[in-house]
Amino acid sequence: MATDYDAPRHLADDDLEADSLEGLRSQEKQSDDMDDNGDEVETFDIPTADVTREEIDVSVVPKRSDEFTCGSCFIVQSRKRLSHQEPDGTLICMDCA
Repeated sequence: MATDYDAPRHLADDDLEADSLEGLRSQEKQSDDMDDNGDEVETFDIPTADVTREEIDVSVVPKRSDEFTCGSCFIVQSRKRLSHQEPDGTLICMDCA
């Protein structure tokens, strides 16, 4: 007897179709052991230091002559990182090229 290996196989356990109501109910009963309670959340304590009135002191250095601003990522980079210049004059770095 020839066997068609491409034909779907029918097993005894497949009597209930997965899409039928009985099949879905049996799957639901099997998956009850993994019930997740979404109300239980671990607490996270924020540090008590009040930083709302803190000021950040940053010194801003102007762009040097050997640096450029990439027109894609807008990061100031060294001229050694220049990949190419777009037709509209935009400079592109090696990472964005």
